[in-house]
Amino acid sequence: MATLTGGGEPSATVKTVAAHAGVSAQTVSRVLRGTGYVSEETRTKVLAAVTAVGYHPNAVGRSLRAARTPMVGLLITDITNPFYASLHKAVEAVFRERGLTLMLLNSDDDRDTERQQLELLRSYRPSGLLLAPAVHSSLTTDDLAGFGAAVLVSRTLRGLSVPSVVTNEPEAMGEATRTLLDAGHRRIAAVLGPQDASTTVRREAGYREAVLAAGAEPLVCYTDQTGPGARTAIRHVLHTHAGITAALGFNAPVTEGILAGLRDEGLRCPQDVSLVGFTDAPWMAFYPPPITVVRQPVEAMGRLAAQLVLDMVDGKPVAAEPHVVPGTLLRRESVVAPSSRSLTSPSSTQR
Repeated sequence: MATLTGGGEPSATVKTVAAHAGVSAQTVSRVLRGTGYVSEETRTKVLAAVTAVGYHPNAVGRSLRAARTPMVGLLITDITNPFYASLHKAVEAVFRERGLTLMLLNSDDDRDTERQQLELLRSYRPSGLLLAPAVHSSLTTDDLAGFGAAVLVSRTLRGLSVPSVVTNEPEAMGEATRTLLDAGHRRIAAVLGPQDASTTVRREAGYREAVLAAGAEPLVCYTDQTGPGARTAIRHVLHTHAGITAALGFNAPVTEGILAGLRDEGLRCPQDVSLVGFTDAPWMAFYPPPITVVRQPVEAMGRLAAQLVLDMVDGKPVAAEPHVVPGTLLRRESVVAPSSRSLTSPSSTQR
């Protein structure tokens, strides 16, 4: 039986949609809530019926009746990092197809803020959670159990028995380092992120293995993974370590900061210092010179993470382990052989 709107005209109900689609009301509910198995053919038929009869679900009432709301949280560490913008876009597209709303939260890489944001999200009774944990996060498996379907993205945490989606960081950073070694560089500075972050640990491992295998000395500095932080760090390492002819950037903001720091020191890339970044950004393809970079498969990581959440919501088994999406090294023009001038540049003297 149709209900009446404020204007006195009958409004469509779940039963109206079910009758139009030729399915049960329970099937319509599963499609609208994004829970349980429904074939794609049936899902398409139901969504078409929703449009045809003009059905508008009462989200408030439905949320009060349901154990979970049709919402998934995405908690990230740095809303200014373009990596997370790409991740958000990929994740949202997957959830939108299932009628789920994505709620974006930012922790500023602070574990107390992280807990506050998760408490806020918990009050909405979401269907799932995607989380890039803060560098010193104190979260446990029990903390995340209340969210039902929880998946870590990019970063991982020791002791957490939950699925995660990462890229092959040690292998990718090793390949990036060997690109510089193969060009003749032996004094290669790795400008990394926070020392305790899993992403830093994994990328540093790949760098150190490649450098040590070549008989070279690892030169590592840690940053807050921002452009200004990297700008300060590269200037410091150039002043304190002799003969640096190449650098590796932890992420897109760090790579940008390295370039700014080189310019501050009157050095050119690649004539004085060659550079390889980690995580591509649009500007890198056009910067003079175009920057060689490890392209992280951000969109693929986002789609996989979102699908893992949906699988868990649907009751499908998901392994509580890292799910790896490989990155790709894009060879551009920021790597050349070290010149005699670069070997005697200001970076080669203690100042």
